[in-house]
Amino acid sequence: MKRKYPYFAFCIVVLIVVGCAKKEVNNMQIDHIILAINDLDLGIKQFEELTGVKAVYGGGHPNSYTHNAIIPMGDMIYIEILAPKNELDTIPEFFKNMNVLKPIGFAIATDTIEFLEKTIVDSQFETKGIENWSRNKPNGEELKWKLLRITNPGLNINPFFISWSDKTTHPSVQKNTLCFLKEFQIKTPHKKDITDILLKNKSTIQFMKMEDGDTTQLKVTIKTPKGEVTFK
Repeated sequence: MKRKYPYFAFCIVVLIVVGCAKKEVNNMQIDHIILAINDLDLGIKQFEELTGVKAVYGGGHPNSYTHNAIIPMGDMIYIEILAPKNELDTIPEFFKNMNVLKPIGFAIATDTIEFLEKTIVDSQFETKGIENWSRNKPNGEELKWKLLRITNPGLNINPFFISWSDKTTHPSVQKNTLCFLKEFQIKTPHKKDITDILLKNKSTIQFMKMEDGDTTQLKVTIKTPKGEVTFK
C-alpha cells in the first residue's frame, strides 16, 4: 500500500507558508468623519443641540494648528469635530466662514498601510509617504498613528488613510456610545481613482456610497437620541 504521509506533510507545509505569507488583502473601513467649524466650543454646542450628545474634548494636534472633540459611534468609528486652537492670533482662512458644522473629510482605517502605499504608488499616484502622527488626550494619554495621504491626483477632501498603533486605544472606545453611523455619501470627480485603490486592495467600505460629481460633496447621517441627524 502506497504511503500518503509525504503528501500529507506537503499539505501541512503549504498551509504554513500560506498562513505566514504577507497579507495582500487590506481590511479597510471608515475610521472617522471630520466635521469642521471655526470654534470648537461652538461645534460641541451645536452637535449637542442637534443630537442630545456632548462630544468629549480630544486634545490638540502638536504638528498642526487644530484641536478636536470626539463622538464615538461604535464599530471602531467616530466623529471628529475639528477646529483651530484657541490660542491662535487669527483664525486660518480655511475655517473663517465655518459657523456651522460641516463634513470636510474622512479617514479610512487600514491594517496593512505599507501594502496599501505600494498599491497606490503602483497605480501612478503620488503620496507624502507614511507619516507618524500623535496627540495627547487631556489625561496625558498619548495616541499614535500612521497617516497616508494622496497628493496627486489631488483628491482634495476625499479619503486619507490611517493605521493606529497597537499600543493606542482607538478614540471610538469610550464608556457611552449614543450615536451610530447610518450612511456616508460622497460625490466626487475622483470616484474612479478611489474605486481603483479599493479594488487593488480587495476592499469595500461599509456605510459608504459613492457617486460621480463635478465637485466633492460629503453627507453623513447618524442615528442619535434625538433621531436621525444629517450633516452636509
